[in-house]
Amino acid sequence: MKNNIYLLVVLFTILVGFNHTLFAQESIEKGNAFYDYFQFKEAIKEYEFALKNNRTTKNEAHVLKRLAYSYLYTFQYSKAETKFNELVLLGDKKASPEVYLDYGNVLKIQGKYDKARDQFNYYNTLMKSDSYSAFLTRSLNWAIKNKDSVRTKTYVGVTNIDVSGQSLGYCFFDNGLIYAHAKDTNYNEFTTLFDLGFITKTDSVTFTKGDDVVSDINFPFNEGSPCLSPDGETLYFTATGAKVKEGEVRKSGSGQTSADGVSNLRLYSSKLDNGKFSTIIELSFNDKNFNYIHPTVSADGNTLYFASDMPGGYGGLDIYKTTLNNDGTWTTPINLGEKVNTTEQEGFPFLIGDKLYFASKGHVGYGGYDIFVTTIGNNFTLSNPQNLGKPFNSSKDDMAYISDKDGVTGYLSSNRDSDNGIDKVYYFNNNYTPVPKKTVLPKTDTTMVAIAKVEPTLKKDVVKEVTAPNNVVEKNKTVVAAKTEKKMVLLQKAYFTFNSSNLPADLSTFKEVLAQWQKDKNAVIEIVASTDCRGSEEYNLTLSRKRAVNAQKYFTQRGVPASKIIAIGVGENITEPNCDDCDKCTEEMHQANRKVQLMLRR
Repeated sequence: MKNNIYLLVVLFTILVGFNHTLFAQESIEKGNAFYDYFQFKEAIKEYEFALKNNRTTKNEAHVLKRLAYSYLYTFQYSKAETKFNELVLLGDKKASPEVYLDYGNVLKIQGKYDKARDQFNYYNTLMKSDSYSAFLTRSLNWAIKNKDSVRTKTYVGVTNIDVSGQSLGYCFFDNGLIYAHAKDTNYNEFTTLFDLGFITKTDSVTFTKGDDVVSDINFPFNEGSPCLSPDGETLYFTATGAKVKEGEVRKSGSGQTSADGVSNLRLYSSKLDNGKFSTIIELSFNDKNFNYIHPTVSADGNTLYFASDMPGGYGGLDIYKTTLNNDGTWTTPINLGEKVNTTEQEGFPFLIGDKLYFASKGHVGYGGYDIFVTTIGNNFTLSNPQNLGKPFNSSKDDMAYISDKDGVTGYLSSNRDSDNGIDKVYYFNNNYTPVPKKTVLPKTDTTMVAIAKVEPTLKKDVVKEVTAPNNVVEKNKTVVAAKTEKKMVLLQKAYFTFNSSNLPADLSTFKEVLAQWQKDKNAVIEIVASTDCRGSEEYNLTLSRKRAVNAQKYFTQRGVPASKIIAIGVGENITEPNCDDCDKCTEEMHQANRKVQLMLRR
């Protein structure tokens, strides 16, 4: 009996193993089909199942390589690193030379520069005199040299825009943005399709769902990368060319698809009609055998820039331009040339004035896609592209740059804060550099002005008494502080522009306080200046003091004795309600904190 039980256990184990082998092989075949049709999320599930259930030397290298590239193509760099590492550990007979190169690139994207160099160096021992490897080494050296260099006057902060994991672009429209988002909510699990939508702007980082201005632009597959003409009347965008049902798309020879049955991306336009974009026109230069994406248009509306993989380029996606004919058609696209385009990928062009911004993996940068800018000169000469640097760029993927007309504020997309390839949209402002909000109050500093603790919210009629030493010496001047028992008879507020200590353009509040003081010259003018929470504690304290001093000068230059003025700079320590977390403060909240409060006490 005991032997029979043992035999049954052995047979069961053999049968289970046989079934797992069958299931694993079936998963590999499914994974291959998904991979060949660029459905990498689905391919990952099948390959992972196959590895878990039957990891044999016969198929292990194939599955690991497909998994590594599936994770790479879905921007899941940490998981790609793991699979590349497992693959190279199998040895050179299992891992082809380009695997070491791409493994190094994945390490570079994650900021692991020393480990990346090891992989590049090993690749060079396998493949001599490779120009692409030489470029990657130059780019790596540049990244190491510039890794700690940050633009000191630029702030980049995340918005609440949900681009469904992968950013396919956006453009300004009316009081918000037209953007691409997934049609389905399960975009984290499966390869999904994208629609265009419209969101309205509450403040620079907060958006809500807007009107259905693009609902008539309805393709059965993907729509994305919108661009608005300068007059606001024409929307250019990308969409999958096929207009048939999903199951019918991959029929070779179909009029909607390329020769191999693939439905490629094309460029379209739509005119604004009664508040909606409706009628759709396909641009004349499209070819169903190639992809055309990421349009941007010149200020006069006559030149269109876009990215394409059409023949005659330098490799991957290149950026092209085309001009509008009198009959509404477009000229044959012209490649922008080797100053902009490389053997790698270029995309997301954005034109403002004579500056053309674009994303690229083929110019020296920090890791994945970086954002670059080139200047368009006379006779369409292009300057050498410049990397925008940090914080615009990171070691991961940064793209989809757009800005307002003056180039000061705008948006970009990045997966810098994600290990799962999730893109977020970031707001940028070139006028400041924020650091995390500090909660420590500034210490008293008698070298400039008296510093006091003030209630977080100063209401119109009730202000906490400001206390200071009766005699504060500042640069050989004596400032006599008001006694705290004096009664406040007037409270006025004035607001500063961002990162500026210049007095506001509207001086009506200053004039009113001055007029009231002239009626009672025994009164004391108290000045409390503050900043918003963006910027370091030290910087904000200095800025608020400058604001306080400039406000004080306004009154002293108009006859108010220094002994009748208390000037206080408190940094970022006067805050509006619901602004405890600086990253969650709206622009309106920030503006409310950038103020000087003028109090007249008798």
